[in-house]
Amino acid sequence: MIGSYVPRPEWLMLDWHHACLEADMVTIQRCASCATWRHPPRRFCAACRSRESAFVPVSGAGTVRSYAVSHRSMDPGWHEATPYATLVVALDEQVSLLAATTSTPNDLALGMPVQCSIERRSDDFVLVWAEPSDETPDIRPAASGR
Repeated sequence: MIGSYVPRPEWLMLDWHHACLEADMVTIQRCASCATWRHPPRRFCAACRSRESAFVPVSGAGTVRSYAVSHRSMDPGWHEATPYATLVVALDEQVSLLAATTSTPNDLALGMPVQCSIERRSDDFVLVWAEPSDETPDIRPAASGR
């Protein structure tokens, strides 16, 4: 999406974007004490209250948990892509994240396997993409009217 708005993340989200850029792949924050994954990043672990954590590269493999279809875009850089879907992906690491996709909304299904990757948009921001993978899933059709 040439010419689209590029957000300026702050604080822990900026740290996450930098970790993804450095690894050149999706990373997720993981507690150093109990190994609990957490996203979006937080200062304390909800499971053990530890402050110790690191951003760890993950496989990027997951399934579509949910999605929303945009028929209009306030950002002129995305106008030509409408309608497009924004996905909530349940990663194999048992944590979810938001991702864009080039798949058309009609080609999406809940439970569909996807592979996530990153695209550098600036020195401080990555866009996460989720594209269908070759896995054979147990796909439930999406509800009509999406």
